[in-house]
Amino acid sequence: MRHFAPLVAILLLLQAGCSTFKKDDKVLITVFSQGSDMDSPKSIFRRNVEGREVILKVIPEFTHKSIIAFHPFPAEDGTYGVALKLDFKGANALEIVTRTRQGEMLVSMVNGAIVDYVTIDGIVNNGIFTIWRGLPEELIAVMDEEYPRISALKKSTKDTPYEQLDMLPSTSKEKKEVHDRVKDDAKKEEKDAKRRARGEFDPEPPTPGGVVPLSEALNEGQ
Repeated sequence: MRHFAPLVAILLLLQAGCSTFKKDDKVLITVFSQGSDMDSPKSIFRRNVEGREVILKVIPEFTHKSIIAFHPFPAEDGTYGVALKLDFKGANALEIVTRTRQGEMLVSMVNGAIVDYVTIDGIVNNGIFTIWRGLPEELIAVMDEEYPRISALKKSTKDTPYEQLDMLPSTSKEKKEVHDRVKDDAKKEEKDAKRRARGEFDPEPPTPGGVVPLSEALNEGQ
């Protein structure tokens, strides 16, 4: 019965026509807000969170599909936490729920298991949501295959339209293009670092104006 509730939640999502989950998704991240006994029984499920039964809405506020980039960090319990940079849709959902559901909980699940929760005590309008604990190191490695790091994203999108807050990649194609850009930049940096370590350097290009045209030289000689 322990894993029955999240299974029901996922089935209800699929029945509702939601395409949140795909077979090739290796890390399923879902963030749920609180529901109540007044909600339709089909729209809520119950889970035990640190000894307390909590009613959660079946439809998540946002999922891993809204992640643009992430930043992992070690948690106090020996696992890892992650800061998630969300796309426009996810950032908008996060701002709305933190603006309208003050004092309630947001519960984070990873691959169907609750790993963390936070109590909403302020409005989050920067599009960054933090899961403070609960991810094993191997999942961080999997996420590195799927998403760029936030620091690398900032560096690779500098001087591009994506540097603007309102130009965040939102479609799967755009996110893949940004991720590919980050990986290409990382490979180039690694290649350049190896060349520098071997003492290899690109020749300096000639300085403009450093060569006097022949016609000018002849005129000066007259």
